[in-house]
Amino acid sequence: MSAMASQNKVDFVRLAPVAAPSPWQAAVLPLSSFPVPEAELGPVRILLQKLVRAFATEGSTLETFVDFANLHLADGAAHLSKHGRHWIPAMGMGVWPDREPPTGWTVEDFQQMVPGEKLRPLINIALRITGPAEARHHARDILLGRGVIVHMLTDSGGDQMLETARNLLLPPIKDPSMTGFPFYIPLLEAKSIGAATAPRLDAWCCGAHTYIRESVEDRGILILSRSLEDILRGLGCVLSSAEPREWQVPEELHVPS
Repeated sequence: MSAMASQNKVDFVRLAPVAAPSPWQAAVLPLSSFPVPEAELGPVRILLQKLVRAFATEGSTLETFVDFANLHLADGAAHLSKHGRHWIPAMGMGVWPDREPPTGWTVEDFQQMVPGEKLRPLINIALRITGPAEARHHARDILLGRGVIVHMLTDSGGDQMLETARNLLLPPIKDPSMTGFPFYIPLLEAKSIGAATAPRLDAWCCGAHTYIRESVEDRGILILSRSLEDILRGLGCVLSSAEPREWQVPEELHVPS
């Protein structure tokens, strides 16, 4: 491999720290676009596999969700159909806890539209992968790169975490067409985290100790955890001292074993 190719490969797996209230820590793995070109996505997929395994401490439950909004990218819907019998997706709803509660379209929405503009998304459908534990990793590996994957890791069990999320996210929703979903999950972006207090972030994570989301808003993969820095250092990553500060990811974390 040429020096230039090697450098490009390393560039694909940068980790940029994101401001977060202690004890939470966060970073974004920048991506060039959604869908992610396969040459860029391969190293990212390998790194994420290793990170998720490191976050999955004994007793942790991994939950995988699929954000339906971007599932059309790169034949994502076809992959869901192909693997649906193994993944067993169940339909719920994603909610931004730091935004106004979701509502149906209003007269004002139509009045304020400008020519060529699309209406705001009516609803954020989230699919929960309810198949065996291996299916939750498999769905990520297949669908990664489209801006659809959300991981939450919890020590309280997935059902308990979703009950906590329901108690947090459902009460503010007043539109009756949006109150009948079997589960609700939080949708977070970097600016949500940076503006939050630690207790608020505790509430938004609903009992999860680690939250990973392909964030179109942040043009990358958002990683939020109480143990992020310890995990990264344990895997051999080093936080640079020069600005802009970045986690330097060793090559063995993003190449095939």
